[in-house]
Amino acid sequence: MEHQKVVFYRGCTLRNISQDAVSKIQYIFEKAGIDLVIIDDEGCCGYPLLLAGYREQFRRCASSVAEKLTSVDHSLIVTHCPGCLRMFTQLYPRNGLRSLKALHTTQFLLQLIRGGALKLEKSVDLRAAYHDPCDLGRHLGVYAEPREVVKTVPGVSLIELPEVSVGRYSRCCGGGGLLRLVVPPLASQIAIDRIAEDVAGLDVQALITACPTCTRTLRDAASVVESIYGASIKVLDVVELVYNSLV
Repeated sequence: MEHQKVVFYRGCTLRNISQDAVSKIQYIFEKAGIDLVIIDDEGCCGYPLLLAGYREQFRRCASSVAEKLTSVDHSLIVTHCPGCLRMFTQLYPRNGLRSLKALHTTQFLLQLIRGGALKLEKSVDLRAAYHDPCDLGRHLGVYAEPREVVKTVPGVSLIELPEVSVGRYSRCCGGGGLLRLVVPPLASQIAIDRIAEDVAGLDVQALITACPTCTRTLRDAASVVESIYGASIKVLDVVELVYNSLV
């Protein structure tokens, strides 16, 4: 794969509560020889404002982010937040702003792996299921790439969830659409049900996802499920598996 200069847009969740994930993504891309650019004051993509109905504030926020991203010399924007990706590729143009050329982290990782720039060699012994984030799956149609990345990690056995709770039928983690902010108890219960009803009965050690909001919400739920039902399920991000296979 030829040299690429990539802007990594962290998004609010990674930037504010998951610096460890940011560091791991930086390590992975640098390992693959990617010239990675991070804008310190990148700002919010505007998704929460749009969801809440503050359209004028959303446009100001989104215009500022788009201006910052396009002012940097780059060949591609990569983000790990499915909501940010949906904004850049779908919701900006629907709201009178230009579409930005962007990929989800897992889409770009798969390109790097298939192109030979990234070689995953260390075995990670794990039986796991995959949770489809709403924005990445139902809204953007990205189902295959995260699974393919997981399958390339040596030692990982991917077990699909029951058909009624996977892919476009996948349950929300409970953290999307501002629900965790507006009705926290409902968001928590949705996440607990996701773990207890769809995952805990399977012969898996972990639930993998590709969204920082899903990871945070499902991890909180997994601790509740373990304390109530005694079922121990780790919640991991795809980038954690890739990172662990490199170091």
